[in-house]
Amino acid sequence: MSEGFFGPILACMEEGVIFLDHEDVIRYINPAAERIRKVRAARLVGRHILSIHKGQTRERVEELLESLKAGPHVSRDRVVRVGDRYFDNTYTAIFDGEGKFVGTLLISRDATAKKILADENSRLRNVLDEPGGEEFIAVSPSMRHALDTVTTVAPLDSTVLITGESGSGKEHFAELVHRLSSRNDGPLVRVNCAAIPENLIESELFGHVRGSFTGAVTNQTGKFLKAQGGTLFLDEIGELPLSSQAKILRAIQHKKIQPVGSPEEREVDVRIVAATNRDLLTRVREGHFREDLFYRLNVIKLTVPPLRERPEDIEALADAFIARFSRKMGRTPLRLSDEARALLVSHPLPGNVRQLMHAIERAVAFAKGDLILVNDFPSDLREPARSEPPVSHSAGMLAGQALREALERCERDFVTEALQKCGGKKIQAAKMLGISRKNLWEKITRFAIEDSEQG
Repeated sequence: MSEGFFGPILACMEEGVIFLDHEDVIRYINPAAERIRKVRAARLVGRHILSIHKGQTRERVEELLESLKAGPHVSRDRVVRVGDRYFDNTYTAIFDGEGKFVGTLLISRDATAKKILADENSRLRNVLDEPGGEEFIAVSPSMRHALDTVTTVAPLDSTVLITGESGSGKEHFAELVHRLSSRNDGPLVRVNCAAIPENLIESELFGHVRGSFTGAVTNQTGKFLKAQGGTLFLDEIGELPLSSQAKILRAIQHKKIQPVGSPEEREVDVRIVAATNRDLLTRVREGHFREDLFYRLNVIKLTVPPLRERPEDIEALADAFIARFSRKMGRTPLRLSDEARALLVSHPLPGNVRQLMHAIERAVAFAKGDLILVNDFPSDLREPARSEPPVSHSAGMLAGQALREALERCERDFVTEALQKCGGKKIQAAKMLGISRKNLWEKITRFAIEDSEQG
């Protein structure tokens, strides 16, 4: 094929161009085709097209070329896979002015990224269609942006930091990142950093050998090794004690861990996804979180928006939860009354999706007819949100303060005092208060007790 006037144009095209003559011999390959198909024109020009294909691929190409020559269609589109890459190929039969076949023009585009994106979107749709997929309902732009971010970053192997308020669904996003990643055949291992006693964190994460400390009667595999080849989800990473942060950082940086009591290091192949409802940068400034660990975790940040910032999603979420719990409880699908719907949309829902889901579950259980009424919701949802009155300790009681508010204030002070007396050690504080550690954490979150108040 003589390049002539068209040579510079063909050489600058982004699409790969290959021309076969009437005998299916390769006569021209432009630079883009060399780059896209990873071939060298000098080695292929002059060879028959079928000589470079084998097996079923050769048969399909031969059949395609013969059909183009025979008509009536003079163009065919095919997506072909070569190794781990995909190409969108268009084959066009070229005829001269007298209708004589003179050759075949092949235009080739690298469609690998497009194919991967289509596969990811398909997998995402499958996840959203499964039970529990309601948490990902996205009517609002902010939630759609969050889901778009997931589909973009999930195929990568980079560390992801998921931020958002309690109850916003961070753990569901972590699971989605894993399921849409190339590690989805591997394990997803969850670790609640806030629920592990400080003296057991290293043993839980890295494992230990028998006899390494009192009570270590057998060898134990740590969470890092259990997540080998998969994803390690570090939930509530902001609660990790400073004493353990350095070893977490080293494990992430060097991809090696050392079980407690073992002289040997073990290599680990895991993807780290962390989540927190804390402002980690503020925790860094306050000296509670290592700056180097923060930047190691904050490679890709994914923010889950709270419900109050996406009211468009509330009704759709509520309807989806009603359908789920109606099926679960064997009831015909219920509907929200106008008053109940208005309450949900106007309520700040500080507990986010978790609060909404539990409120709907209760309402479906207590609804008498086919309508969910305001009175079917729990009391915390029915009562309007109150702004907390200013604190004054000059009097034993606040003027006009409701008994419930006074009791909550007393409870908050009681919890704060216990934490201060125990030097911030939550296990000891929980024992002093006669409650579980989980219950203590719920009160710390509910009353917004800061670390400075915890000692």
